[in-house]
Amino acid sequence: MTYLDNHTKIYSNTLKLTSWKTKAFLNNSSFSGRNNLRNFSTITNSQLGYYLAGLIEGDGSIILRKGEQESVSPKIVFTFSKSEIPLYEKLKEILNTGVIYTETTGVCRYSITNWEAVTNVINLINGKFRTPKILALHKAIDNLNQWRKSNLLKLPLDTSSLDSNAWLAGFIDADGHFSIKLTGCYGSDDSETRGRVQCVFSINQSEIHRTTGESNILFMTELANFFQVNLNHKISDSVLFKKPSKMLVFFAQSDRKHYIITSYLSKFPLMSSKHLNYLSFFKGLNYLGKRLTTEEIIEIRNIKNSMNNKRSEYTWDHLDNFYH
Repeated sequence: MTYLDNHTKIYSNTLKLTSWKTKAFLNNSSFSGRNNLRNFSTITNSQLGYYLAGLIEGDGSIILRKGEQESVSPKIVFTFSKSEIPLYEKLKEILNTGVIYTETTGVCRYSITNWEAVTNVINLINGKFRTPKILALHKAIDNLNQWRKSNLLKLPLDTSSLDSNAWLAGFIDADGHFSIKLTGCYGSDDSETRGRVQCVFSINQSEIHRTTGESNILFMTELANFFQVNLNHKISDSVLFKKPSKMLVFFAQSDRKHYIITSYLSKFPLMSSKHLNYLSFFKGLNYLGKRLTTEEIIEIRNIKNSMNNKRSEYTWDHLDNFYH
């Protein structure tokens, strides 16, 4: 794993570090003075739009047809596991559109295909994107303007502070990860090494955005800076890809970083089952920096073993306070 900073050039000849950001602004035709423009996103402070933008930039796809089907309206598709169905049922209820289905592989999808519904979602998220996926959003807007006469604006990237809205909550629900690491005698009764508890929050992304072909380094650097951590480069082997994938990842696991995480999520809570993993992570903070009793070791092991793919119980009361 290699730390990426201003002095380290990794694949510098092949990465387009600023091109997508430049395109996002130069392609912005939103200030052309048109009348009767659908510009809902500029007149509402709805946190739903920010949350939804983060969720789409993580787990969502904006799909356009090509060739003879070019005139077919774009669709927005979310991909998720069965454990997240309650979240997307809630989202479907709020947006009042779309279909949720499970493929034979077990992968679940929430698909929004009606052009008016897609337009409404775009109005919610327009101007709230932060990643290279804004290029797909702008192409969808071009399509709707051409074939549906929607007169949608192409707003630029959002440059507001990350802690000022729910975008990051949506993105963490898509791609964030909470875990508890136990080492030494805290992790195994057979170890004689002094025990240690670490509460870890991480986000990883492909170095190159697979759909746009653009670099993810800029926005991942922004996220890493927000959490005051280093952004690292790693090579990941995955059955999903024919060859090793170049990834970007950061870990926040010190006390100062914990405060940044808990402070933000107290204002803008998660809505997926990761909310439950975050609560376990939060409980784990009480076991940091001290010698644990036998009873406390059992407690923290039980907390760790109730997280992520070991979780067997789910509650969804937090959806009662969904963004609006």
